[in-house]
Amino acid sequence: MTSHSDPIHKTSPLWYGWVILAIVFVIMSVMVGVRGSLGFFFKTISGEFGWNRAQTAGAYSIGMLVQAVCSPIFGSLGERWSLRWMMASGVFFGGAALLIGSSIGGLLQFYLMYALLNVGFTASTFVPQVQILSNWFIRKRGLAMGIANSGQGFAAVLNLAVPFLIAAIGWRDSYLALAGFTMICIFPPAAILLRDHPRQRATVADEPFLSAAERSAFEAKEDEARRSQKGEAAGAPFWQRVFSFRFFLIALIFSTIAFSLAGTTVHIVPHATDQGFTPGESALIFLLWGIFAIVGNLISGVSDSLGRALTFAVGSALGVCACFLLALFVRGMSPAWFYGGAALSGAGFGLIRPTASALLADHFSGPGFGKLNGSTGTIFALSGALGSFAMGYLFDVSGSYWTAFMVLAAMSLTGAGAAVALGRMQRPGQKRFSS
Repeated sequence: MTSHSDPIHKTSPLWYGWVILAIVFVIMSVMVGVRGSLGFFFKTISGEFGWNRAQTAGAYSIGMLVQAVCSPIFGSLGERWSLRWMMASGVFFGGAALLIGSSIGGLLQFYLMYALLNVGFTASTFVPQVQILSNWFIRKRGLAMGIANSGQGFAAVLNLAVPFLIAAIGWRDSYLALAGFTMICIFPPAAILLRDHPRQRATVADEPFLSAAERSAFEAKEDEARRSQKGEAAGAPFWQRVFSFRFFLIALIFSTIAFSLAGTTVHIVPHATDQGFTPGESALIFLLWGIFAIVGNLISGVSDSLGRALTFAVGSALGVCACFLLALFVRGMSPAWFYGGAALSGAGFGLIRPTASALLADHFSGPGFGKLNGSTGTIFALSGALGSFAMGYLFDVSGSYWTAFMVLAAMSLTGAGAAVALGRMQRPGQKRFSS
């Protein structure tokens, strides 16, 4: 017997949540790619202007500081304005920053370009991504975060073309080409296709994964969870939640990821060329990192069934192994060791980054989530700024990346400990049932 009384649950050939996920993936790929391309411009620009590595890497660090300031602003704005238009505006703003990059003439202008690029990056990527995907995916949140974050790995694949682009047309015209691609190819679909909530497309979250009976039961559970979270939000003001032990663990997780991720993505290419790899071979190393990050991102969806803590711990273990392989590599060794380190590093980051976002949404979704999400963005950005600069500084004072990679290994272990501790805590609004 068929009922037509509830058109919102009518199954369509393509659930619009997949469209949202696809657009978020594309935005992530391009915006992460253009910001992370600094490693390929690194030696060309620093050589032309006579900057040392700490000065050049400082552009990334300043950009991360800008991201730190903007994250809570955009997180709060996401609850009051349109996530769709915030993300689209961020893409456009990022493209405009790249236009400025094509005409820089000194270090301060280089820093300004990366600062503006990070304004657009913050408005279009991780902060609104977690919010918009949490609206569309609940039961399969880990899967959605994993697919979206695979854009971060795919960015490395896109960046394979950057060194060849620089060699062909120069670094200035390369920035110009990246600006045109961003503004012409990415901005229009973001502005036209994104939607903040399933109700804007007459559907519900997780629709393809729910039978009629499961949907009714699931909606009832979600209503109860929302009521519970509202009560908690009313009794726990924003600053009280920020200074809770639960949020301290989240902050520790995000800070260790950011420190390691920024340090690795900015410095793995210079480290490779220092050890005798050609620019083309270094690009292949970064490509390998990106491919394995994609694999890790896609596999990270198992956290929906195996648990967030276990998934995170496995990713962290891979990261520690990668740090030792990369730190121990010297000229004359088989390149396979360096390639192996890059692959393990990518896979490790691929597992832990989306799992961290899922943990954040698991423990803090509901009223006030935008501000808390933005706060983690600030923490992430500050730690990333420190990671990029610290790697460059440790190289400048020691002449090698050995100490820097050992610091990254310690960060991985610290993050794993925080994830395991958070995994032992009961989620807000979650009830325990006996089997």
